[in-house]
Amino acid sequence: MKKIFLIFMIVFTAQVSLAQVKNVKGVITDSNGVPLPGASVAVQGSQKGTSTDFDGLYAIEVQKGQTLVFTYVGLETQSIVVGDAATINVKLLQSASNNLNEVVVTSLGLKKSKKSLTYSAQEVKGDEVTRVKDANLMNSLSGKVAGLIVGKSSAGAGGAVKVTIRGNSSATSNQPLYVVDGIPMLNSNSSQANQVFGDTAGGNRDGGDAISMINPDDIESMTVLKGASAAALYGSQGANGVIVITTKKGKEGNVTANYNTSVFVDNVVSLPEFQNNYAANPSSDLSWGPQKKSPDHVKGFYDTGLTMINSIGVNGGTDKMSTSLTYANTRVDGVIPTNEFKKNNIALRQSIKMFGDKVTIDGALSYAEQKIENKPTNGLYFNPLTGVYLFPRGNDFKDYESNYEYFEPSRNLMLQRWPSATSDIIQNPGWILNRNASIDTNTSLISSVAINYKANSWLSFKARGGYNKFNNTFDKRMYAGTNLTLAPSTGRYIYSDSESSQLYGDLIATINTKFNDDFSFNAVIGTSITKSTINEAFTSDSGQKGGLVNANWFNTGNFVSAERNAQNTGSKREVQSVFASATFGYKEMLFLDVTGRNDWSSTLVNTDNLGFFYPSVGMSAILSQMVTLPKAISYAKVRASYAQVGNDIGAFLTSPVNTFVGGIVTYPVTGPKPGTSLKPEIQNSFEFGTELRFVNNRIGFDFTYYRNETKNQLITAPAPIPNTTGYTNYAFNAGSIENKGFEISLTGKAIVTDNFSWDIGVNYASNKNTVLSLGAGANGNINTVILTNGDPNSYRYVLQVGKPFGEIQGKNIVRNDNGQIVLDDKGNIQKTDFVNLGSSNPDFMLGFSNSFKYKKAYLNILIDGRFGGHVMSMTEAMLDYYGVSKATGDARDAGGVKINAVDINGNAVTSMDPKKYYDVVGNRAGTTGEYMYKATNIRLGEISLGYTFDFSKESIFKTVNASLVGKNLFFFYKDAPFDPNVTLSSGEGLQGVDIFGAPSTRSVGVNLNLTF
Repeated sequence: MKKIFLIFMIVFTAQVSLAQVKNVKGVITDSNGVPLPGASVAVQGSQKGTSTDFDGLYAIEVQKGQTLVFTYVGLETQSIVVGDAATINVKLLQSASNNLNEVVVTSLGLKKSKKSLTYSAQEVKGDEVTRVKDANLMNSLSGKVAGLIVGKSSAGAGGAVKVTIRGNSSATSNQPLYVVDGIPMLNSNSSQANQVFGDTAGGNRDGGDAISMINPDDIESMTVLKGASAAALYGSQGANGVIVITTKKGKEGNVTANYNTSVFVDNVVSLPEFQNNYAANPSSDLSWGPQKKSPDHVKGFYDTGLTMINSIGVNGGTDKMSTSLTYANTRVDGVIPTNEFKKNNIALRQSIKMFGDKVTIDGALSYAEQKIENKPTNGLYFNPLTGVYLFPRGNDFKDYESNYEYFEPSRNLMLQRWPSATSDIIQNPGWILNRNASIDTNTSLISSVAINYKANSWLSFKARGGYNKFNNTFDKRMYAGTNLTLAPSTGRYIYSDSESSQLYGDLIATINTKFNDDFSFNAVIGTSITKSTINEAFTSDSGQKGGLVNANWFNTGNFVSAERNAQNTGSKREVQSVFASATFGYKEMLFLDVTGRNDWSSTLVNTDNLGFFYPSVGMSAILSQMVTLPKAISYAKVRASYAQVGNDIGAFLTSPVNTFVGGIVTYPVTGPKPGTSLKPEIQNSFEFGTELRFVNNRIGFDFTYYRNETKNQLITAPAPIPNTTGYTNYAFNAGSIENKGFEISLTGKAIVTDNFSWDIGVNYASNKNTVLSLGAGANGNINTVILTNGDPNSYRYVLQVGKPFGEIQGKNIVRNDNGQIVLDDKGNIQKTDFVNLGSSNPDFMLGFSNSFKYKKAYLNILIDGRFGGHVMSMTEAMLDYYGVSKATGDARDAGGVKINAVDINGNAVTSMDPKKYYDVVGNRAGTTGEYMYKATNIRLGEISLGYTFDFSKESIFKTVNASLVGKNLFFFYKDAPFDPNVTLSSGEGLQGVDIFGAPSTRSVGVNLNLTF
């Protein structure tokens, strides 16, 4: 490692020594002499640049004769040729045209002027992501982009985040496309939860994903392309929106290094409330026994977590070559005992200009590896929280947790210890964490290279290639003594290895010219190819029946039977594409944008059409340049667009293949419905918006209205019995899902003085989602698509016509027309069949940020709100049934549960024995309608208070930035007994419900950044 570092330092030194430079410094102010913090200073024709500090000061190394370009949003750009002077002070005047000169990264990684965009695109700078760091990059976007919802994983660090843009539009996948440095990235995951019980082969396991493994310190910016018009150039991959990630490049000048460390202390929040005054009867697992005081063991079970993120970056270069090298290490000691997360990232980016700057080569390589011991699961199997929460009161939890096993002489081994008989859903937490332990390891490789040839002043060609790979291994060892539903008496061993990869290449010609002084023309013509394999895997599993020959010897050669061993060839896909776009501009105030893409997908073999065309058209007009507006309006723009994008179907649906499990050939269960031809989902989208700036650009307002309808939904429904195909299920295209809503982004400089500033930002988004149709089933009935079938538990998650995407279903108490509970002939409460209980979709989302700066001190606050929707807590239902919830203790203290009921004779019943009541109402198969809560919550999402020190004259450090930081600090309002922002799955099912998910955490820490 030392040799590698020395080689890089030699390369950096050699690069810098190639050019003689001078140091130029100065101050940048506006027309009133007010310093401009964050103004950009760039060397024309190179990648070198800097920005001003809080006092408007800058310093940059540059050669005599080169041109410095000074820019600031809403002000006129100035260019100054460097002479002999070492100090250049600049006063930027109000832009004569009052336009915005911002540039954003859009589709295909191409940079475009923001004023020419005909669609909504919102950019998040890298410092906004790293200000309050998270082990998972995507969690840091919550509340910062209008229309984007981030669902934090209950699996903690290393869990896959559920991200949706402008609502759910597909029954199969709503994950956005991620693009890194212009190259689409495959973001698959090996395993995701979708069961109430959980899988018997490890529980509701979250295999993680590639996007969560990216180092936040590598991010230069992230652009969210929300609508179909913005994503149209991605064709069949663009229906769910696109998140474009640009990583940091090396900068021209002296070698610089940056070291950053963040340390957080994590504590659980949003725990259920328990009773500890009533005990369990001897050998019972239900706490419905006599009154007896027990200590509160739940809070003591959780540890104080610790998160440490350290990163170092080195970069430098000349106007011909630049290099950036970064390394990061992340360690998280989780709040659940024995849970430990370790991640290492290393990234290299190199840029070279050759042949008189006509050829530019840009290469990037990043590699990450992570290891997670005992990653938290949710659901009922292999979940230590069921044992913690439901532990029979009156017993000594600490004793059982610490002494979780005992020696059994007859078998000469240790077995599980518990005050009552264990069950498949309740085992000793200490046993699960130590004798059902698991290890997840993930590796991620993202690589790309781009060669750009500038043929002349208006034409250039670019060839790019990229390869990314994601690998997951899972190792779980279940010792003898584990409940026999989950493992045989000799134990069980599971080892799986899954790999996903994608190879991408494109060739693009770019035209950038003017017909005359009034008319401009920009165009892109290209072709691409994408080859991907998802979850090519093998699994070795000794199984629930045979188990191990010799107890607790975890080796694949010790299996009684290989019947559970399986190998999956993976979902393979190849997409070939041609695409083009053209932007016509008139006097830099009127823009017409037209795009088209045609995809040919291998998943559409044996269908009527292998290829589909995806067009878009849009227009934007800068009203402030076209007409004279009131002086208070600094800038005004309107835009409108229409587009069509797609969502490709899964591999092998049109050509089903057999699988091989335990030596037995298994025939495919799903195939195309006879007489139909499968095709991609098609989304038609219309969008209208306006962008306004007021009072010399101090107030900004961005409004967007959109309507999307996604047709040709891929539906899987039971096939009629008998049928001639042999398939259990048919796949076919039917139905449509509509999303419509509006988004508002508001920015404002409330106060700007020489020493103090206060900036405000608001992101608001409202989306209404409706399932318009789902086609007909095998028997001609209207389909109900079940995304999660919780039966025999009282939870289902479904798609129904006329309802929002994802309706929560459960069971209610039977009531009469007057709302009274109707008791049966034995005086018991009765349950309905499955009924609709509500949707977890929010009515609107709100992010409210405030940034205060006083000289070199700063304070940033983010308030994150979710309004509307409902969620279910199956956890609370089971706590009630087992008699451990605070509600059951209060009911016993009160002498019964107050009810408004009538018996079979019509007589009023006003009270019921608590156990009799909760025997029916509670538990996983109870009346879960009683456990629905408002999903509305408002929280203090982030806060950072810091100071920037200038030690450049006293030490090797140029700047030192220290701050106190916190995230998810507290809720201003929350109705649910858990955090509704935490999701059990990043898939389409298991939403809007909590089933013993790990609680969310409050994190408080420090951040230190050193630049030298």
